[in-house]
Amino acid sequence: MNDINVFTIDAANGPVSGFEVGNGPPVVLIAGLGSTTRIWGDLPAVMGRRFRVIVVDNRGVGGSAGGGRFTLRGAAEDLEAVLDAREVRRAALLGASMGGVVALTTALAIPHRVSRLVVVSSAARLSIHGRRLLEVLQDLLLYAPPDRAGAALMTLAFSPSFHERFARFIENADRLYGPEDSDLPGILLQLDHLLRGWDLRGGLPSIDVPTLVLCGDRDPVVAPEDTAELAGLIPGAELVRVPGAAHSVLAEGGEATLERVLAFLIEDEEPVTTAFV
Repeated sequence: MNDINVFTIDAANGPVSGFEVGNGPPVVLIAGLGSTTRIWGDLPAVMGRRFRVIVVDNRGVGGSAGGGRFTLRGAAEDLEAVLDAREVRRAALLGASMGGVVALTTALAIPHRVSRLVVVSSAARLSIHGRRLLEVLQDLLLYAPPDRAGAALMTLAFSPSFHERFARFIENADRLYGPEDSDLPGILLQLDHLLRGWDLRGGLPSIDVPTLVLCGDRDPVVAPEDTAELAGLIPGAELVRVPGAAHSVLAEGGEATLERVLAFLIEDEEPVTTAFV
């Protein structure tokens, strides 16, 4: 069993906290809007059987609260500071939702530090639909009771069929992974920055590392066509659509999706068969 090493570093933008587990090629997990390291559940431990997994809190939430305001460029700078502090020359980046945008921003800012990319449920730009969705999330966080906000977010994260098949999992996810009251100011600052818009389309053709892009074909948060657009702009990127999945592709995709990700991260080795639900 791998030991978990918790760390906090003093980056230029403020503290960055996270943990590290496992040995092998380094992989950094980057969570989405408002999420902390706990959103990953058992995935770091599963991946730690083969990889050196580094998991971080984004600026403004969890152990990375405080310091400067969240920006995508600042998040890339935070990741570079983590790589320096953990003495990692190059790493694969796996980012989900906003974390995928952070991963892409990092790959464009410091390409020599990135070996591979896995981008999940993300978009290269803020579309009109995406802006409206973020505005709905903002209203939900501002005006809904905290316990109801978490429940509402689950309806976006998981498809109707997944709700029916794994009702208890959804209830636990609502309780365990819903936003913390203490993180709300930082989440709103993340939202504020995202609502200003981003557009990475001009830079994506310059990415020259192996890239795997995943989306659920029922994602109500990031339209599948937006994720497909992203994949089409990165030379050689592979797009995997997970049938029936909503926004939480890595959970809904189960064993087959996780196996595909692990095989991509070390393509010279045999895939690992491990369920993650």
